[in-house]
Amino acid sequence: MKFTLEPPNPSYAGNGSNAKLVWDYTVDNPAELLGIIYSVKGSNGAFSGMLVKSVDGSVADHQNIPTAYKGRVRIEGRASLVVENVTPRDNTEFKCALVPKSGTDLESKVKLIVTGR
Repeated sequence: MKFTLEPPNPSYAGNGSNAKLVWDYTVDNPAELLGIIYSVKGSNGAFSGMLVKSVDGSVADHQNIPTAYKGRVRIEGRASLVVENVTPRDNTEFKCALVPKSGTDLESKVKLIVTGR
């Protein structure tokens, strides 16, 4: 499995707009993919899960989703993350991780920079 599309790093979004971080991927054997986890880097430097997408296409909030992102993040298409109504507090890193049934996650990180309107 590999990423076929990753957002520019860094990516930019205007204050108050929606940031769309476009990822896509390919998997040689679809049975090897367990799902996708989207995370955000907190002020403590650790990543916290936000959304989980299962192979059946269902999306759920991660059990550790930070309060600031509840109701503000969604997945578009196969693997793109949309963060709604961004503010300077969203100047951080976001991560998309392809989670295989066995082995190590394949991760792609991007720094989001929120600019003035």
